[in-house]
Amino acid sequence: MLNALTIDVEDWFHATYLGVPEEAWPDCEGRVLSNTQRILDLLSGAGVRATFFVLGCVAESTPEIVRRIAEGGHEIACHSYRHRRVCRQTPAEFAADLQRSVEQISRVTGAPVSGYRAPAFSIDLDKSWVFDILADNGFLYDSSILPVRTPLYGAAGTPRFSYRIGDGRLLEIPLSTTQIGRWRFPIAGGVYLRLLPFRLISWAIRRLNQVDCRPAVIYLHPWELDPMPPPRGRNTLARWSHTVNKGAMEQRVRRLLTSFAFAPIQDVFSINKVPTGEDQL
Repeated sequence: MLNALTIDVEDWFHATYLGVPEEAWPDCEGRVLSNTQRILDLLSGAGVRATFFVLGCVAESTPEIVRRIAEGGHEIACHSYRHRRVCRQTPAEFAADLQRSVEQISRVTGAPVSGYRAPAFSIDLDKSWVFDILADNGFLYDSSILPVRTPLYGAAGTPRFSYRIGDGRLLEIPLSTTQIGRWRFPIAGGVYLRLLPFRLISWAIRRLNQVDCRPAVIYLHPWELDPMPPPRGRNTLARWSHTVNKGAMEQRVRRLLTSFAFAPIQDVFSINKVPTGEDQL
């Protein structure tokens, strides 16, 4: 079974939980170009294509990496413009940020953008206007919901698998979890991929494929493969989650690429078709 591999293209200082203010970003060492290239090399070596959710400000400041992603045959989707939490924006602010991001990405690729992922999975499900704005702007799917609550984000009790959201025009593609009895656990990637035993992650993906008969949706960030020293900051949990086991990440990605079949979201899901067996909790 094909699984969806997704990359959130942002620099280390864009992570909202680190609390680096936007006015300080120009003074931070930019590493998104070299780190994203590291991922592109891994994917090229394994013959794998993925979906890259790109920040609009990265497309504007570093268009060469977006061109390299496109040249590799990968899907390019939107990750907002400035990596601001969606739940803290008004509808007008969200729409402006979205349009600015799409403009910058399309200026580089010359192609429309059909997929969206919110910074820090920060969509408030009570604000249905988010999904209406996405659909009104031509988006076909969103992949912003982690269907379990964690200390940093997540939406407990939401469907584990793809379903129509809002007024039905948009397909929601949640990040992957595994469920044992009444308990649900995140295994989608990021800190979970760095922290959990690889054998457990492998078991969970195979369980999704063979027992649930569903593809896994995995994510990672370019900075997770970066050997740079831990960032400074006041939030101990944030610093820990940002840096824990980063030294093992590249090898874990290599093992994933050789253990499972991966493809972009657009190849794994029927974006224009309402999925069957939806809303499975």
